[in-house]
Amino acid sequence: MDDALHILIADYVPVANKGEEAIVRGIEDMLSGGRPVSLGLFDNVPDVTVRGNVTTFPIDWIFRLEGNSSLSGRARVLMQAWIALQLQVGIYGPLKNLTPGGPTERRPLQEFFDRAQYVLVGHDGVFCVESCGIIHLAKRYGKRVGILGASTGIGGGRFYKAELYRRAMAESDFCVFREEHSYASMRQVCRDPGKLMIAPDPAFAMRPQPPETAREFLERDPRYRQAKQAGRPIVAVTALEKGRVFAGFRPDLQGQAKRQAHAAYLAAILDALISRYHAFVLFLPHSVEDSGSDIVAARHVVEQMKSSPNDHAILEQDCEARLLKGIVGRCDFLVGERTHSLIGAVSMGTPFAAMTNRQDTRTHGIIGRMCCCEQQILDMDAIGQTEATQAVCGLFERREPIRAALESIQGELAAQIAAVARVIQGSGGSGS
Repeated sequence: MDDALHILIADYVPVANKGEEAIVRGIEDMLSGGRPVSLGLFDNVPDVTVRGNVTTFPIDWIFRLEGNSSLSGRARVLMQAWIALQLQVGIYGPLKNLTPGGPTERRPLQEFFDRAQYVLVGHDGVFCVESCGIIHLAKRYGKRVGILGASTGIGGGRFYKAELYRRAMAESDFCVFREEHSYASMRQVCRDPGKLMIAPDPAFAMRPQPPETAREFLERDPRYRQAKQAGRPIVAVTALEKGRVFAGFRPDLQGQAKRQAHAAYLAAILDALISRYHAFVLFLPHSVEDSGSDIVAARHVVEQMKSSPNDHAILEQDCEARLLKGIVGRCDFLVGERTHSLIGAVSMGTPFAAMTNRQDTRTHGIIGRMCCCEQQILDMDAIGQTEATQAVCGLFERREPIRAALESIQGELAAQIAAVARVIQGSGGSGS
C-alpha cells in the first residue's frame, strides 16, 4: 500500500472495544478522499501485527504511561509528573522510537512514521503528557499533526501539565474536542483559543456495513429470525460492567453486589419492554475485551430477567464496528450504556434511551448537547428502577417522532464532520 494515505493514530487503541474501532474507521472515512488508507496505532500486542489495512504496534514501544494498567493512584501521578519534567527539558525517552535513527528493532514504526501524512493524538478519552511529546516530535519532522476527538481536559496536575499542554496546542495544526467540558478545560491554558474546535466524535463518520449484510448476519440466529417473522419490534441493548457509566451506578456498592444491582436494574426495564410491547431483546457485543466483556455483562442481565429465553438473544461473535453499526440501524430501538452504540444509533436514525449517570460528561456532552438528545438520557444515579422503566417505555412509545428528529440531526453532524476534515487536511478554517 505504498500509494496509500498513511495515518498514524499515536494513542493506545484497544480495538477489541468496538467504540475504539469505530473511531479509527471514522477517521479513515473522514480523511481518505477516495484513496486507500493505511492506519497505524498502538495496542497490547507482543509484536507488530497487520490486519487488513491496520498496522498495530506494541504499546510499550513508545508509551510508559498511556495504556499502562499497572499504574494507578499516586504511582500514576508521579510517573506522569516525571515524564512531563523530562519532556520540558527535551528528554523524550521511548517516544524517540517514532523517529528515524532509533533502535533497529523499532524500524517498522519508524518507517510508518516516515510515511505518515497525518499524526493524530487524543482520540476518545485519551490525551496525556506523552501526547504532547508526540506532537512536538511530529511537528519537528514536518508532519500534519494535531488533536482529534479528545474528551479529556487538563484535569489534575495543572502545575506540571499546563505548559506542556499550552505548547502542544500551539504546535498542533488542529485541536478538535468532542464535547464542551474538555474544550472549556483546554481553552483555559491555550494561547490561541480560537484554534480550538468542538466537533462530532469521528465515529459519527464511520460508514456502516450495508443493510443486507447486517440482515444476513442477524438471520443466522433462529430466535431473531422467529421474532422478525412474528413482527416483533427489535430492541438492541449494550450493557457493560466497566468504565465511567458502571462506576457511577450505585457508588455505594462494590463487587458482586454492584453487578447484581446493575443487572437487575436493566433486567426490569427490558422485561417491561417485552411484556408491554412484545419486544425482542438483542444484546450486542460492543466490547469483547478480556476484562469487562459486554457478553459477560449481558449474561448477568439475562440471569435477572423474568422473560422467556425466546424473548432475547446475546450476540456472542466478535463483530467488527461497521457491522455493529449496520445492526443498530436494523433495530427499532436501542437501550444503550455504551456511548459509541448511541453514536451509532444517532447516525443510523435508530431511537434510543441512553443509560448513564450525572458525572458522565461524555454521554451528556456528545449525545445530549451536541446531538440535542438530552431528553433521551437517563441518569441511573438519579432515578430508581421503577421510574427508569417508565421513562424508557415512554421513549419507546415515542420512537417515531424521535426517529424524525434524528434525521435532521444527521445532516447537521455530517456538515460538521466535513468541516473538520477540511481543517485537518489544511483546506478550511477553524473555530468553535
